Amino acid sequence: MAEKTQEQLPRQRIIKAARKLFDAKGFHATTTAELATEAAVSIGQIYRLFEGKDDVILALVEENTQARIAKMHAIFSTVEQDGHSVFDAIKAIANDSIVKSDGGLSFEILAEACRNPSVADRLNALVVCYRDGVRRLAALTRPDAAPGELEAYVEIMMACFFGLGHRTMIGPATDVDQISHETACLLMRALGAPDQPASPRGQGIQHLPAR
Repeated sequence: MAEKTQEQLPRQRIIKAARKLFDAKGFHATTTAELATEAAVSIGQIYRLFEGKDDVILALVEENTQARIAKMHAIFSTVEQDGHSVFDAIKAIANDSIVKSDGGLSFEILAEACRNPSVADRLNALVVCYRDGVRRLAALTRPDAAPGELEAYVEIMMACFFGLGHRTMIGPATDVDQISHETACLLMRALGAPDQPASPRGQGIQHLPAR
């Protein structure tokens, strides 16, 4: 166990360094030497822990996947156990999409997924889990919707949430809470449900912790 913990320290430094460098310079423009310097490890240590840069970006996708799934579960837990509304859940996801955006790194991962089947497979796993969560929200709001109609709602919501994730690439959001609130109102209308205020407690779902 102690040996595994010791390995995790440089591994996490490498992943953290990759997140910073791939975002700032791009995946292909970042050299292994630069990655080693930023992570304060040797080039040899990178190759002992990863097969290469492709393996590092796979680790980033895996980390993102686990984080997104955890966030979705946390949001659903507040709805199902704490009595918050679907409106609160949609607003929380919209807020999280804006605040936790990876900026340029997201585009780097998408570009690499077009070239690398392994990255595409990991990314697809993230999208499938995320889509299942969004479908669950849509079904809670419109339990009467036919399967085809439900999928149409899911497509609209997915496009909205992913679009908000790239919002910061265009310009900073001046009022994230207001944008999230208005997004939730619009999506509720798109789902054919009336706008709903925050939960009776008046606090809504608290923002989820950063990665």
